[in-house]
Amino acid sequence: MRKKLLFGLALAIGSFAFAQDLPTNPEPGKCYVRCVTPDIYENREVQVMVSPAYKKLKTIPAKYTTVNETVVSKVAGERLTVVPAEYGTETFEVVTKEASQRLVKVPSQTSRDTETVVVKEASYRLKIVPAVYETRTFDVVTRPAYQKVEIVPAVYETRDVVITVKEASQRMEVVPAEWGTETVTYKKREYGSSIQLTPASFTSDFETIEVKPAAAQWQMSEIPPADCNSSNPDDCRYWCYKAIPAQNVTVPVKRLAADASSTRTPDCDPNNNGGKPCGEGTFTRTIMVKPPSTRIIPIPEVTKTIKKTVMVTPPTTRIIDVPAEVKTMKRRVMVTPPTTERIEIPAVTETVKKRIVTSESTRVEDIPAVSKTYKKTVMTSAPKANSIPVAQKETTLKTTKLVEDSKVVETEVPAVYKTVTKEVLTKKGGLTTWKEVDCKLLVYNDLNINWNLGSATLTAAAKREIDTKLLPVLQTGVSVEIASHTDSRGSAASNEALSQRRAQAVTNYLISKGINSSKIVSNGYGERRLLNRCKDGVSCTEREHLANRRTQFRVLDQKN
Repeated sequence: MRKKLLFGLALAIGSFAFAQDLPTNPEPGKCYVRCVTPDIYENREVQVMVSPAYKKLKTIPAKYTTVNETVVSKVAGERLTVVPAEYGTETFEVVTKEASQRLVKVPSQTSRDTETVVVKEASYRLKIVPAVYETRTFDVVTRPAYQKVEIVPAVYETRDVVITVKEASQRMEVVPAEWGTETVTYKKREYGSSIQLTPASFTSDFETIEVKPAAAQWQMSEIPPADCNSSNPDDCRYWCYKAIPAQNVTVPVKRLAADASSTRTPDCDPNNNGGKPCGEGTFTRTIMVKPPSTRIIPIPEVTKTIKKTVMVTPPTTRIIDVPAEVKTMKRRVMVTPPTTERIEIPAVTETVKKRIVTSESTRVEDIPAVSKTYKKTVMTSAPKANSIPVAQKETTLKTTKLVEDSKVVETEVPAVYKTVTKEVLTKKGGLTTWKEVDCKLLVYNDLNINWNLGSATLTAAAKREIDTKLLPVLQTGVSVEIASHTDSRGSAASNEALSQRRAQAVTNYLISKGINSSKIVSNGYGERRLLNRCKDGVSCTEREHLANRRTQFRVLDQKN
């Protein structure tokens, strides 16, 4: 608390002294400024070695040539090929139904004949006492009895019969030769030496470059002194000569710890190869261990089961008696002859047709056997084997011969430098005497910048506005203040921070255009300097709030 009181007292004394040093004989309506002359800096380029010079080693590998070497990969031998057996086809007959007999019925013969029968016997009559007649019946055989022969057919059954369709034969099978392998050693390649490179090693370090020296500048306070008698608070301000610390840039650099080196070692050391010579290769050669042979394999006969019909019971006959046919006829018979004169009456005859049937008989007919022709395969020539020689095979192996051993080539890598721009103070600034200035340059000038909601990013239109209105003023050498404001909506803290970011965004854009940062003061006032009634809790239109959202600039001093 005591430090704050002493600081306030010092500012009050400085303010009083500053107020006493006003321009003499000022004219009404004129504006005066006591310029703060900025420190003048000059940009100088400094080269910093970020990577030292070192050696870079490159190995040229050994050169080899490939030589073709012909070796026997398979020794000569023989192989057997089978000449298969030759087969022919024969036909043979098989009785599928044996010969038998059947009885054929000889039908009865029917003939017709006529027979005269007395239908009225001869008689006589008396002239006085006629004879007495009566009608009587009698039987006449119209067809005598005969015998009928009925055939009982033979009984057959079907039996399975096995027949040979292909006779037994033989086939010859080749037992292939048995082959083995043997390992043959040969000189596959020659070895040179390998070079192991150890690249240069570096250590990381940092080098600090002062790009902007320490300085100091006059700054006007925002808060007026408590004993200011003027109704305009801008008439009284504290001027403080504040120190600006130096700005340093830390550049990462590399330091050479050890330069590159190389170590030569043989590509193959027999001591590290299990005691075996280096570069030996092996290949596998096929050799015949046992020659080929043949063996005879019997082929069984091929049979087929067929169906054959066999007569079990021959046909027979049985006799059937056919009774005679009898016809009952009537005839008139004299019962009492006449007792008087007898008159002879001749007999009356009638011709009767009758059918004579002879008995049926049978005759024997032979049924020939039924046979079927089949084909069967018969071996006409047994199989045999032919021996075919197998020539030896040769293969070409590639062997590697050393032509030139490996070597190392050195290359000098130069140091790498980085150019750093630093500011060097060439002329010290300070307060000047009062000068008359154009009053228009002391008031705030609006920049028509429409910020996006909650954003502090300059749009393309905003950059064109700065290029047109503000950049030409700064290029004359004056110092300016960038002031940004918000409306009352939102918290005061967030509005203060947003306005400061927007003012700084304009400042950063000007610096990117080549304006020295010492010529620009950026201030964000948030909602502290409203132009209308639109404070917290007051209902306003969007147009009224828009009037408070503004970004401005004013000239702090003139170019000397």
